[in-house]
Amino acid sequence: MIDASRHVGARALAALLLCAALAVLHTWPLASAPGTLSRNDNKDTVLNTWALAWVAHALVTAPSQVLSGNIFHPERNTVAFSDPVIVPGLLSVPVRALGASPELTYNLSLLLGYLLSAWAMQWLAWRWTGHFGASLVAGSLFAFNAHSLVSMGHIQAIHAYGLPLLLVGLDGLCRPDARRLWHGLLVGVATAILALTSGYLAIFGIVCGLIVVAVRWRELWQAPWRPLIAASLAGALVMALPVLPVLRAYREMQATHGFVRSLDLVAAMSANGTAYLATPARVHERWARGIYQTGEPKDSLFPGVVATLLALAGLVLWHEHLRDGRVRIALGLVVVGLVLSFGPATPVYTVFYAGVPFASGVRAASRFGVLFLSGLAVLAAYGVAAVSRRWPRVATTASVVALVAVNAEAFRGPVPFVPAGTPSPIYTTLAGLPDGVVVEMPFWWRPIDIPRNANYMLASTAHWKPLLNGYSGFTPASYRRRADILWYFPFRAASFDELDHAGVRYVVLHLVEYGSQRQEALDLIEASGRWRIIERRGDIVLYARVR
Repeated sequence: MIDASRHVGARALAALLLCAALAVLHTWPLASAPGTLSRNDNKDTVLNTWALAWVAHALVTAPSQVLSGNIFHPERNTVAFSDPVIVPGLLSVPVRALGASPELTYNLSLLLGYLLSAWAMQWLAWRWTGHFGASLVAGSLFAFNAHSLVSMGHIQAIHAYGLPLLLVGLDGLCRPDARRLWHGLLVGVATAILALTSGYLAIFGIVCGLIVVAVRWRELWQAPWRPLIAASLAGALVMALPVLPVLRAYREMQATHGFVRSLDLVAAMSANGTAYLATPARVHERWARGIYQTGEPKDSLFPGVVATLLALAGLVLWHEHLRDGRVRIALGLVVVGLVLSFGPATPVYTVFYAGVPFASGVRAASRFGVLFLSGLAVLAAYGVAAVSRRWPRVATTASVVALVAVNAEAFRGPVPFVPAGTPSPIYTTLAGLPDGVVVEMPFWWRPIDIPRNANYMLASTAHWKPLLNGYSGFTPASYRRRADILWYFPFRAASFDELDHAGVRYVVLHLVEYGSQRQEALDLIEASGRWRIIERRGDIVLYARVR
């Protein structure tokens, strides 16, 4: 018994190390310089870099205020304007405590997210197929695919390990011989991980639960009721404790701001046929480059030729075929994920939108393709296991070839990173000043320019003072109203009055954005008599309110 446990433990460790190596490979050259490389050329990356840093900061200093980010002052729960990323932020606390920069923190979280997602799916596939080599293929397909490898700017999409953990727990609740309490607790923990990482992942978890109930209802109905109820209640309690405060914040935000995505918006962000052909992979570059770069696909969801063939082999060759409830779950993920990714183009989505909790908050229906890719990864594992059992002499070779093939087909490296950049010393000075509201100028007005606030948010990680600026998945009406006035600072007197009304104490002026009007801007601020220069570094000027 001890030897068997050691054997399992050794394989689990080997799988972990392999997943770590694959995370380094698929993100290369990130691991060669994680402190100086970044994808900060993408404003969503900058937004999520700020969010990780804020959550890690708030969990240590004021845990109850973890959703009250310092942006869009004086709005409440501003982290809830996008995904909460609380779990990735929690995992980043030790790194930030050791003095890591926001960019280094993000990069390490990115590598960790890939590793854990691959490892979690490997564990699920190992339990379901009983085949170690097949499980490594599933882990690779789940963590390193066309969608995940173009989503490096969305850290919440990379920390997707809650999905396979949830499926392990739900499967256990369906099996009469399983340890129901343990699996109920796992369902609760996995659901909490999903909900505290991303709104999309939380909805994916709900869909997974509905699929499991739909295909395994007979087993649930025939199972002993007492242990099932006890396990469900235990899981619900574990989930509710951390999730309810976050859920309350999102409900409040929805009620205050009318946060609902219209079906027209969802339709514009839904997948189409070309999305399932779009991939940045090197091996497919000759034929896929045009599809991937045209902008016509709403996402990159190409599953891979090898993965598709392995999945078909799993459906045809697996000894129990669709009589196996786990195979039906995987097939259900493929079908439901595919249909929902097309959004309102199918009548199914309208029913889903109206009937499933929080579905009206989904903007990019194309991301349901993650469920399609998840189910395909599991079916591919069954394909490898079926081939190995039917032809045992080539079992090891088949597993190795499949593992190498799926990773080679997904590989897109070297990834085009950019230098992380160095924050201005102005922000170090600002950090040492008394508390007060900060505004960065220009105060961007046009919707196309609002993402430029992300750079201001990243700079605020040096001081964490309340910031009038902001960028997120949702822009509150208060920002738009204020931008109508502050966009004209300092050329209109009303802009000075608006700063007074907002209680602003510090202004950071970026002269480079004013072009030929930079000297006029400086003269107008000085002539107002309301602001004095604290420090100037090149084209950045820090002002404090004259009291």
